[in-house]
Formats: sequence, C-alpha cells, structure tokens
Amino acid sequence: MLKRVGWGLLVLLMSVITLGYVFRMPITLHFIAPTLSSSGVELHCLDWSLTTKLDLHVQRACVIYQGQQLELADITVNTQYITIDRANLILSNSDTSTESSTAKKLVLALPQSRPLLHINRLEITQAQLQKPLTLSINESVINEFFVAGDVKADVKITKTKVSGHIELNDTLLTKMKATTANSLAGLNFTSQHSFTFDGIELKLKSKLDAGFSSVIDSCPMTVKSNGDVSSYYHLNTKLINVDAQQLTSTFNAKNECLQGLNGVITNPAQQQFIADQIPLSWQLTLPNKITLQGTQLTANELTLQGESHVQMRIQQLAVDINSALETLSAQVDLLFTSDDITQLKIAANTSNNHVDGNFQLKMATLPDFIAVDLQKVNTQGHFLISNALGEQPKVELSAELALAQLKVDDILLDNYHATLKAKLQSDQYLTASLSSKLDIVKVGSIKLTQLTNQLTAAGSLSVGELFFDLTSETKLAMLQSDEFKFKNIRISSQGLQSRALQASHHIFIDGIELVASHNMSSTAHPFEVIISDQLVTKLNPLLHQFEPLATLTDGTISGRITGDINLQQADISLQVTGVSGLYTDYLAKQLNTQFMGRYDSGQLNVEPTTFELNELRAGAVVEQLNGYWQVQENVPALLNVSGNVMGGHFLLDEYRLTNQPQQALVKFDNIDASKLITLDEKSGISLTGRVAGQLPVYFTDAGIEVRGGELVNKGTAKLLITDNAAFNAVKDQQQELGPVLGLLEDLDIKKINSSVNLKPDGWMTLGVNLQGYNQQQAQQVNFNYNHEENVFTLLRALRLSDEITQKVEQEYSTKGSKND
Repeated sequence: MLKRVGWGLLVLLMSVITLGYVFRMPITLHFIAPTLSSSGVELHCLDWSLTTKLDLHVQRACVIYQGQQLELADITVNTQYITIDRANLILSNSDTSTESSTAKKLVLALPQSRPLLHINRLEITQAQLQKPLTLSINESVINEFFVAGDVKADVKITKTKVSGHIELNDTLLTKMKATTANSLAGLNFTSQHSFTFDGIELKLKSKLDAGFSSVIDSCPMTVKSNGDVSSYYHLNTKLINVDAQQLTSTFNAKNECLQGLNGVITNPAQQQFIADQIPLSWQLTLPNKITLQGTQLTANELTLQGESHVQMRIQQLAVDINSALETLSAQVDLLFTSDDITQLKIAANTSNNHVDGNFQLKMATLPDFIAVDLQKVNTQGHFLISNALGEQPKVELSAELALAQLKVDDILLDNYHATLKAKLQSDQYLTASLSSKLDIVKVGSIKLTQLTNQLTAAGSLSVGELFFDLTSETKLAMLQSDEFKFKNIRISSQGLQSRALQASHHIFIDGIELVASHNMSSTAHPFEVIISDQLVTKLNPLLHQFEPLATLTDGTISGRITGDINLQQADISLQVTGVSGLYTDYLAKQLNTQFMGRYDSGQLNVEPTTFELNELRAGAVVEQLNGYWQVQENVPALLNVSGNVMGGHFLLDEYRLTNQPQQALVKFDNIDASKLITLDEKSGISLTGRVAGQLPVYFTDAGIEVRGGELVNKGTAKLLITDNAAFNAVKDQQQELGPVLGLLEDLDIKKINSSVNLKPDGWMTLGVNLQGYNQQQAQQVNFNYNHEENVFTLLRALRLSDEITQKVEQEYSTKGSKND
C-alpha cells in the first residue's frame, strides 16, 4: 500500500515538474515581470531551458530600461560562469529621464563567490553610429572586468566604489555616420582614462593626444592637443571641476590662408602689412581649475599665445553658459607686438554687462602705403562702457596722444600732444573735449609756432537730425611766412554743427581785433569778417614787416568783408579815417577814404573811390590832396589827383602802381615863384610872381623821366640879385659881361618860358628864356639861360629837417604807447 502511494506521489510530482517545465516561459514572465517593472525594467521576452548538465540555458531575453533596449541570446549559467554569447544594446536619443533623485554613496552587497560573467559579443547601436560598436567583456576575477574590441577597458567593482581604466582612439570614428565622419575626417586621437566612482563623485584622470587637419577654403590648418587632464563630477551638486593646466593645445595654419585677403584688399602693400600682423601659429594654455556647476562656468586663467606677436590672458572668468555675453565676468589682458606696431596693450575688466579698461598703442611710424609720414606715435587712455549690449550703452573715454612728427604733402606737424575726453550718456547725449598742443605747424611756406587749442563739443545722438554745439579757444605764439609775420594770436570760436557748420570767431592778432562768421556746407561756404573801429597804430607790427621804415601815427580803420570761400568771391567795404603816417622823412597827415571792392577768382577790383589827404611832406609841402583811387584786376591806380603846393595848385591825371611802363601828366598852376626858386634867404637871390606849366612824366624800367616839360609865368614877376657871391664872382671874372649881367640884378619880368627835362638819374635840364625891363637902366632884357641840377639832391635838401622828423617820431611814440 505504501509502495503504491509512494509511486503515486512520485508520478504526481513528476507531472507537476513536467507541466511546470513545459509552461516555464509564461510562468516565469508572470512572476518575474511585475517585480522588474517596479524598478522600471520591462521584460518582453524570456526563453530558457536546462541542459543535460543541469546548466541554465537562456536562448533569448529582452529588456527595456528608460527607452534603452537590451537583447541577450544564448546565455549559459552554471555555478562557475555566466556566459552570454551575444548581446545587443540599442541606445535611444529620447529623453525618458524622470526627476533626478539624490545619489548616495555606494554600499554594494557583493557576494563572496558567484559565477564569473563573460560576454562574447556585445553590439551597441545608436542613431549617430553607422556601424555598431563591438565589445567583449570577460571577468577573470570576481568583480574585475576586462573589455576588448572597439573600446578597451578594465573595471574593478568593490563595495564602495567602481574604478577602472579606459582607452579610446580614432577607430571609433569609422563607426560614425557618413555626415559626422566626414566632418571629423581629419581627426586622429588616442586617449587613456583612469576613473573612480563612489556613487556620488566621479574622478577622472585622462591622457590625451589628439590632432585635427583640414582644408577650409584653400586654407590648410592643423590643431593638436596633448597632455594630462584631471576631472571631477558630483552627481548631487552637478559640480564639474577640470584641471587642464598640463594640456597643451596648438593651432597652425599655412601662408595660403592669408591669400583670402586678396578678395577683400587689392593693394599688395596693405595685404602684406595685414599678413605680417596675423600669427599663423597659436597655443592655448588652460588653467588648473575650470568649474561648471549647473550653468555657471568659472576659470582662474586662460592664455592664448600667437607666436611672439600676440598674448591674450583671461583671468577670473565667470559666465552663465545660457547667457554668455550678458553674464560674462573676466579680466582680459592683450599684448600685441610686431615689427610695424611697437606695442598694443589692452587691459579690461568686464562684469555685469560693463567693460572697464585701459589701452596703449606705440608705433615708430605708419605703414608705407599710408600717405602720411608719422613718427613716434604714443597713445594711451581709459574707457568705460556700461550696459554694453543694451540699446543705449553709456560710454566714457579719456586718451592722450603724442606724435613726434607728422608729414602730409606740404603739411608738417612737430611735437603734437593732445588729451581727449568724451562721455556718452544713456540718453545718447555726447560731450567731448580735445586739448591740443603743437610746437610747430608748417603748411607750405606758412609756419605756426606754439599752437594750443581747447575744443569742446556737445550734442545728442538720438533719433533725428544731429546738432552739436562747438566751442574753441586757440592761442598761437606766431604765424609767419616769407612775406609776413603775426604774433600773439588768440581766437575764440563758437559754432553749431548740423547739416552745415555755423561758426563765429573773435580774433585778436597783435592787438588787431576781428570778428568772423561762416556757414560751411557741402554746397557753399559763405563768410563774413567785421573789422571793428580801431586805431591804425595796431597795424604797425604788420606794416613794419613789409616797410620797416614806415610808421602809422594816428587814425582809425574799420570794415566788413562778405563772400563765399568755395566760390572764391568776396565783397569788401573799408573805411579809413584821419590816418597819419611817417616813411623815413616823408610825412602824411589825415588820410580819409571809404571804398567798396570785390574779389573774384583771384582778382581784386575797386571802383573809383575818393580820398582826401590833409598834408604830404616830401621835400615840398603838399596840402589838401584829393582825388580818386581804384583797383582793376589787382592793379591799383590814382586818378585826377589834385592839391596845393608852393602856393599854387597841381593836377595828376593818372598813375598806376605797376612795374609796367606808363605815362602821366602833371599840371601846375599859380605856383609862387619865390617858393619854387629861392633856396635860402641868405643866397641873395629872390624871385616873385606866379608860374604855371606841365610835366609829361614817363615811368620806365630805368626810372622816372620828364620829356618836353614847360614852365611859363602868369602875370609879371620880379628878379632881385643882391650880394650873391657866385653871381659877383662871374661878373669879376668876365668883366666884359658885367653890364649885361647887371641888368638881371633888378629885373621886372614880363615873360618866362622854360623847357624842363629830367633824366632817370635825377639830373634836370632847364632851358630858360627871360624877357623883361630894367627900370634903373631903362633897358629891355632878353636872357637865355641853360641850367642843370640834380633834382633828387635838391628835393632832399627841401625835405623835413632832422629836428622835425624827431618831433614826429616822438609824437608817434607817445601816441603809440597810449594806444597800446
């Protein structure tokens, strides 16, 4: 009975086992799948069996975790090994991550013994891979894994950490899709990475050796990077620290890369200059601390070196990578040197959209292709930019500029110093000032010495027409050329710059005061100069440059000039009142004239204008001169000049102030013969009566000539000779002429007729015919006489004595000191 019951139970058990084995897959899925699902693992397929050795053999298992698919095939499990013949891992790009949880330190419950894991072939597939990555994993010692294939690695797992070593190289690129592989076709690299992970912190030490070569737009370039890098990552704080100080990165390009300048710049000299400033080799040195936490990136120092030309150093870098420009904070130092640029230095701090820095530029000279000869350029300054990336930034700039010498065409500047200050407010209102100082300025034959200028400008750059208020103060020690020299020049200017420049200038030149205004635009440049009523003695410094012996002693001058500089046209109005002056021992008193003239394209024309001169002393004393003067095509002329001389009257028809030969006619009327003939009261010779005549005067290259002049009497005249030594000597020497000569000693003259001729050397010849009556001897007289005398010597004898000259000079000196 018991035996029968035992066999029944055995048959029943075997039946259950058999049914369980037959229905093992659905039973396994029914009980295992819900357990895995609670951990986020989806089990889709499972097919297993037992071998004759009672080894567990899994023909196929399918698992999905967070979108990543793992398919295992031909798995053998026994007490010593778990062998997976094939495994396929399909990585998905979809974001299936859930809210992150706080990571914890590893506390792994690792068994002391278990079957060792072997994966003969693991294929990893991803969208960016053209071919799957193929790996094999072997565990020769428990919890120590060795990976071979496309990636080489060894991993060791302990209860508290995971550590290992990974080797990667450029063979991975052959697995990439064509588009990605082509873009990285020139990349080659090998890398070795040692890591440790404790569940929260990942520490990585890497050794890199990478290179990239490419040709972009006919520009061959190579990038290389090699060295050691240490990294740290904290899962909970998302903190990444990188030490890349031992990593050296270089960039090298060929000369062909500079040929792209040809399409932008056509001048070969300019192309060569720019090419000389661009380094073709660069080196980047990273700091020992680069930190990324969330979106905040910081680095203590980065250095970029371009051959020996350029060095850029970035210190204390901090930035939010999601808004890099707006949040950038750093200290940037740039140093540039070359054969053409002695030094360019920029040091700037940027923080919170503000930039604060200094700069300096030094150059020995400008490049040859610039038509400016500039020597020893040195400029330095400070700049501040607030709200740099905003629509309305605020800018402050201060700079100093020094030039040893500047030459442009016929312009030369020596020892130029300038200070610039500018400020742009957030409302786009700009204020600027420029202080300049120059030792020497030469423009052609014109030379300026000790020039100083203070220029200020203020205006708004906001939307609408631009308006700038301008002020300027200019001082000049001397302005000179071969023809003139001005001293002590001061100019105060005010202006408004919009579509055109409207400016006014208050000018002082050696005490001379002028007021000028002009309106400069692209089409016209009208101007106006006003000469206020002022003493002519202020003109003496200018006059002495042209005529050192001329001096103005009294009078005033005023005027107005209007015109257009572009058209080279001007209307001139000038008034001279009561002007007196001295030229050697010539004296002019009380000149009055007012004229209107026009200057047009280099030609000055003045319509005939009256003038009056109270007195002129030039040997003979000429009084009440008046007449006309004019200018025709830059040639001045005197017309119909009349005046009183020697008790009579004279008239000059025309005289032009030119070197061209000309003829003038001078007429005399009612001249007092006693003043014309008598040289000295002690001479014993006197002549009374009135004479008239005319003198044709010729002006030639040889000098002044009188040809065919004549002199006649008006009414009766009388000649008296008393105790004249020369006359008596003639009578004694030629006694036979005594009776005849005696008739002249007391002669009533009825007719005088004399010819007058003057040579350029001053010798005058008189052919005199006297007809008269001697009452004492009751004798008619007809006397012919030829006389020669140097008129120039005679006029010098008749000019003002030294005593009068000294008095005039003294008078001028007194008035001049008061006027100053």
